[in-house]
Amino acid sequence: MLVVLLLLSLFLTSCKDQTPQLVREQQFVLGTFGQIHAYSTSTKEGNEALTKAYQRIHEIENMMSVAIQDSDVDLINRSAGLQPVEVSEETLKVIQEGLAYYEVTEGAFNIGLGRLIDLWGISIESTANPTTRPPSEEEIQAAKSHIDLQQLEIKNGEVFVKDADMRVDLGGIAKGYAVDEAAKTLREAGIESGFVNLGGDIYVLGPKPDGSLWKMGVQNPEVGSTNVIIKIELANRSIVSSGDYQRYFIDEETNQRYHHILDPKTGYPTDNELTSVTIISNSAIEGDVWSTAVFIMGLEKGLETLETLPDVEGILVTKDKTVYTTSGIGSEIELLDTSFTLAD
Repeated sequence: MLVVLLLLSLFLTSCKDQTPQLVREQQFVLGTFGQIHAYSTSTKEGNEALTKAYQRIHEIENMMSVAIQDSDVDLINRSAGLQPVEVSEETLKVIQEGLAYYEVTEGAFNIGLGRLIDLWGISIESTANPTTRPPSEEEIQAAKSHIDLQQLEIKNGEVFVKDADMRVDLGGIAKGYAVDEAAKTLREAGIESGFVNLGGDIYVLGPKPDGSLWKMGVQNPEVGSTNVIIKIELANRSIVSSGDYQRYFIDEETNQRYHHILDPKTGYPTDNELTSVTIISNSAIEGDVWSTAVFIMGLEKGLETLETLPDVEGILVTKDKTVYTTSGIGSEIELLDTSFTLAD
């Protein structure tokens, strides 16, 4: 009898230990609020996986952040016009990805906007000292003359910015890369279900342990609103949003609002019918790039471009509160806010 009870106890304990438990951690990384949630049959192993994922994110931040002294990007910019800089294989890879996306997006996505970004002062790094006035036309045109990616040269693992006044900024692509790498780290640690969220750049691993999909939302893009207007269920996919409501300043004199998504063609914050773009794709790096590029392209060209991309879908919201979707995702979304309208 004692042996039977002991075996039963061990069996029940084993079953209990195999029930996935949710572990989670929040950190401030890459200038934004980070969340990682994961299901693990061992709380200890789950927390260790979270630690490894955040370590991976910090590694990328230390290589690619423009705000960290002696990062690869900082060294590239400080050596602009002077000499080539040897960088890590990862930084080189992300820069090459950025150059490729520049071509594919016909210049809408540009990793050489550092001078313009600094001028407008609406970047993540400037939130502690927000700008209260727009730069002058002369200042904008001067900065815009130093965003030509032809001035960025890669040779033998070294990066050289030939224009001494040009500045590289990987902020529009490095966060997506970090999300993907964190998700990869979780998988390598045995995590099959969870998500990585870095300030709205999200990758969802698997379904939940009960087989249900993860419910993700698209935020109301109206300034000051916090509700979710669209729900979509995902597994093993990324969802990334960009919009004019995320970072901005208001001119004290004119009361005009200026947001952070700059159009390389004009040097000004993008001004079209769009107020937010959400991309669903297989990787967060794709979502990071295309959410920005499509926002700059505008509604018609943005939708047309997205329809040509395999495994990439988009949800575009206009200022008149109309929601447009690509053909492959329309039936999968649920509109929660009836003040918005789904386009045919």
